[in-house]
Amino acid sequence: MRKAHWIKGDCHLHTANSDGAKRPEELYEALYRKGLDFAFITDHNFNTPGETEFNYHGVGIFPGMEISGNLGHVNVFGEHFLVRSINRPRSREDYEALIGYFRSRGAHISINHPLDRSLPWRLGVEDFQPDSVEVWNSPMHNDDVYCMEWWHKKLLAGEFIPAVGGSDFHRDYYVTRLLASPTTYVYACSNTLADVRAAIKAGRVFVTNSPGAARLFLTCGKKVPGDTADLAKEREVTVSCDFLRRGQILRVFNNDRELLTYRAKKHEDGVSFTLPVEARGFVRAQVGYQLTGPAAGFYEFGATKFKRHTPGEGVPEFIYSFTNPIFFV
Repeated sequence: MRKAHWIKGDCHLHTANSDGAKRPEELYEALYRKGLDFAFITDHNFNTPGETEFNYHGVGIFPGMEISGNLGHVNVFGEHFLVRSINRPRSREDYEALIGYFRSRGAHISINHPLDRSLPWRLGVEDFQPDSVEVWNSPMHNDDVYCMEWWHKKLLAGEFIPAVGGSDFHRDYYVTRLLASPTTYVYACSNTLADVRAAIKAGRVFVTNSPGAARLFLTCGKKVPGDTADLAKEREVTVSCDFLRRGQILRVFNNDRELLTYRAKKHEDGVSFTLPVEARGFVRAQVGYQLTGPAAGFYEFGATKFKRHTPGEGVPEFIYSFTNPIFFV
C-alpha cells in the first residue's frame, strides 16, 4: 500500500452545466494543466461527472453537486447518487430532505461560504452536522477572514469541523486566473475519491493560495493536522513552509495563544521552526499578509462594488495559507 502523502486539488468547481463558462471537458483539461491531483465538480443542483469517479490524465474527477437555494449553498461529494439533478430548495424542509437523501447515499456534506454576505448559510451550521466547511471561498476577501475567525472560535469552544477551501470557479475575467485559488491539500494514500474524502473528514488538510503557492506543513513527530497527540509524550511541533515572501507573517496558535509570530523581512526559502506546545487543546498555523497602497485601494473598490462590502470597511490581514489543527490531550 502506498504511504500517505500530500496531494492537491479543488473542492468547488462549476461548468457550463450550471452557470460556469467551460464545458466539462474544457474544465478537466484546465485542471490537468494546473497540475492538480483531484477535483470535485459541483455544479448547482446538477451532478456533471455522473455516477462514479474517473481519472483524466492523472486527475481524479469526482462526482458532486452544490445544493443551491436562497438559504445557502452546500456541497455533496460521493458516488451512486442515483439522481442527476434536483429541484432548487426553497425551505428548511427542502434542505433537510435533500441533505438527508445524499447522506443516506454515503455523501460527504460540506457547507460553503457560511459567512459570505452575498449568500450566507442561513440555517445553522451545527444543525446539519457537516463533514467539513468551506472557510475560504474564491480568492481571499474580507468574508473569508471573518469565516476563519468564526472557525477559530469554534475550535476554542471544542468544536471541530474540518476546514477546506474552494475556488468556486465559474470563469476567468480578463487577466485573472481564478481556477484552484485557493488550493486544498490533503494527506492521503491516493487521489481516489475514497482516500481524499477520508482525509478531508479527518481534517488532514491545509489550504494555500494557489497550486504554485508555498505549502505550509505542521507536524508533531509523524502526526499531521487532524491527528491527536499525547502532550505528556509529544511536546513539540514543527511548522515549515517552502518560502515566505517579504512582509508575510507566520503565526502558530496554541489555543488562544500565539506560540510564534514571525514576519519575513525579505524573501526567505525553506522556513522552519520547532516550538514547544504549552497547553492541551490544539495547535494550528497560518501565513498572513497585509494589502497596502494601491493594491488595498483597488481591492476595497472591487469588494464594495461586487462583494457588498461596506464603504470604508478596511482590509484585514489576509490569509495566504492555513492548516487544520493537531490536537493535544
